[in-house]
Amino acid sequence: MEKGDKLLALILVIIFIFAIGQYTFVSISKAKKTIVIRSDGEIVQQIPLNETTEIITTIKSKEGTITMQVKNGKVHIIESTCHDELCIKQGWVSKVGESIVCLPNRISISIVGEEKNEIDSITY
Repeated sequence: MEKGDKLLALILVIIFIFAIGQYTFVSISKAKKTIVIRSDGEIVQQIPLNETTEIITTIKSKEGTITMQVKNGKVHIIESTCHDELCIKQGWVSKVGESIVCLPNRISISIVGEEKNEIDSITY
């Protein structure tokens, strides 16, 4: 094997390693997430969640209404008819397995998807 062949083999190995790294990074970053909205226990809407999704929508139940905003791959409640507004104080959620629940209005917003959650379980 001549010096030029070794250099060519080294370049091909570097390109191969770079391609595997890119494929792995793109696969992880494009994991699909969906916002599942339940009102009175039933799914009323499902919205794909990604970095470009920007929505402000109102969800109604028999008990009241909430308004949620989706922006930059995150979700939060911006307005609610409940008295304590704990759902608004919860802030932004963006990871699979996280949820916002408004018990007085009987509305929940959950993020589901293929991405694995970092926490296996929580004990209180």
